[in-house]
Amino acid sequence: MTEEARPDMSCVPYRRKGLYFAITIPFLLILLLLIVYLGTVTWLLSLAFLLLYLAMSYFQAYCCAYQDCPYVGRFCPAVIGILPANLMARLFYSNRPIVRSKKRFEVSALLGIFSWLGLILLPLFWLARLGIGFAVGYFACHAVYAAVFGLTVCPVCAIRHTCPGGSFHRLFVKEGS
Repeated sequence: MTEEARPDMSCVPYRRKGLYFAITIPFLLILLLLIVYLGTVTWLLSLAFLLLYLAMSYFQAYCCAYQDCPYVGRFCPAVIGILPANLMARLFYSNRPIVRSKKRFEVSALLGIFSWLGLILLPLFWLARLGIGFAVGYFACHAVYAAVFGLTVCPVCAIRHTCPGGSFHRLFVKEGS
C-alpha cells in the first residue's frame, strides 16, 4: 500500500447499495444472457467468457489485498459485480501477510482491465451475426455501465484514490467539490 493513499474508512460500510444493485444487476443479467447465447453457438465460447470474468476477479483479488481494501470479507461495490474478487482476496490473502509489490499491483490491474476488454470483444463477432445492432448495443452497454458506475459508485468508495475507477471519476469531478 502506498503511503499517500489509504482507504477512506468513512465510506465503510458502502452506503449506496441500492444504486449499486440498480446498476449492476441489469448488467449482470445481460452478461448471463450472453453466456447462454454463446452456449448455443458452442459451449467453449461460454466457457471462455466465464473464464474471462473469473480472470478479472482473480487479478482484482490481488489489487484488493494490496490496497488494504476494507470491503474484503463484506459487501463490496465491485465493478461488473466481480464479487468473486472479494472472496478470492479473503481466501488467498487473509491468512498470511501479502507480499506487496507495486509492479505486481500494476500488472494485476492491467490484466484485470484486459480481461474486461476480453469480455467486451469476445462476443462481438457472434452478436454481429445476429445483427449489427446487437454488437453495437452490447458495446454501448459496457460504455454506459462504465460511465454511470464511475460517476455514481466510485465517488463514495473507500479505495477511490488508488483504484482505476476512482481515477476515471477524478477525470470529470474535482475531489472535495
